[in-house]
Amino acid sequence: MEMKFQYKRSWRILFAALVVVGLIGIILGFVTNPDRTWANILLNNYVFLMLSIGALFFYAIQYVTNSGWSALFQRIPLAAGIWLPIGFIIVLVLYFGMPALYEWTDKEAVASDELLIYKSSYLNVTFFYIRAVFYFALWIGFAWWMRKLSLKEDIQGTLHIEKHITASGAFIFAIVFTFTMATIDWIMTIDAHWFSTLFGLKNLLATMYYAVAFMILLLLWLQKQGYFTIMNEAHRHDFVRYLFRFSIVWGYLWFVQFLIIWYANIPETTVYYKPRMSGEWSLMFYLDFALNFAIPFLALMNDKVARTKTVMVVLSMLLLLGMWISVYLQIMPGSIGKCNIGLIEIFTFIGFLGLYLYLVFILLSKTPLIPVNHPFLEESKHRHL
Repeated sequence: MEMKFQYKRSWRILFAALVVVGLIGIILGFVTNPDRTWANILLNNYVFLMLSIGALFFYAIQYVTNSGWSALFQRIPLAAGIWLPIGFIIVLVLYFGMPALYEWTDKEAVASDELLIYKSSYLNVTFFYIRAVFYFALWIGFAWWMRKLSLKEDIQGTLHIEKHITASGAFIFAIVFTFTMATIDWIMTIDAHWFSTLFGLKNLLATMYYAVAFMILLLLWLQKQGYFTIMNEAHRHDFVRYLFRFSIVWGYLWFVQFLIIWYANIPETTVYYKPRMSGEWSLMFYLDFALNFAIPFLALMNDKVARTKTVMVVLSMLLLLGMWISVYLQIMPGSIGKCNIGLIEIFTFIGFLGLYLYLVFILLSKTPLIPVNHPFLEESKHRHL
């Protein structure tokens, strides 16, 4: 059984090169269009925060539900949660770009807008960053705690399984509240006059949807490199069942949010959907629905087809593209107001992706890939349909 991941120098160079491409894109953006660049930094930071939070969410759920099938792979979501400290630094840096992103940071705009005045006790820069520090302190603390328990398990055996369950349960409870609120703070308040009681919950549940897609790609790639050779069709089946179930949840929440707003037809809420469903944004709007619900739902209905490696890879890549488009639609219409995907968007995403993969691979190389003393390891190794 494979024990240690070897982080090859060629991969480090590749990921470093991607980071350089990203830096070029950001510099180019600040020279040509600073506001658009700040929006892209927020977009990509939120995308990789979603992957990190979703991966840790997945990890925690495996413990509180006593899931045995996933024991082999539990170092993967722990590594995928690496973005949290980087995300915190970027949120701090975004202080300098807040006027380009949030209307409520403009004192003149607030002074002439009764609704923004009413919301100013919550929507102000000082309280915004107090909340952000609280969110990240909690998330990073839980990530450190769960990783520490996992590594201790390798040495001391299964003596601390109750502590795993306690930490995981507490993390789930905390993340449901804090990530929902963080999504409202960072994303929904871009459209400061609009509100939705489902917005934060939809994005929270989407984190695990997209994180599972990322983990599928990473695991299949690692298996191709000679790791996780014991992973079989039954494991793949379990992963795609997660995708199928979350495609239904994503589609349900998307439709319910849209239906309530469409049926009520109140200007304060329809103002969000009207520009996104028409003109230059309409293609992105329908791509969002197709990539995140329609295509995965239809493709995953057939179990035999769904668990083939080719289908898993293609669907996971489409879902990660769908995630980017979904967040793009949430941010750009309210901040920039124009649908423009060019070198700034492409290069910035490439840079963030390179940094994320560089860090994930470092964390994978620091510990054994398989938790040798996990209480359900044997069950996972002998998983069958």
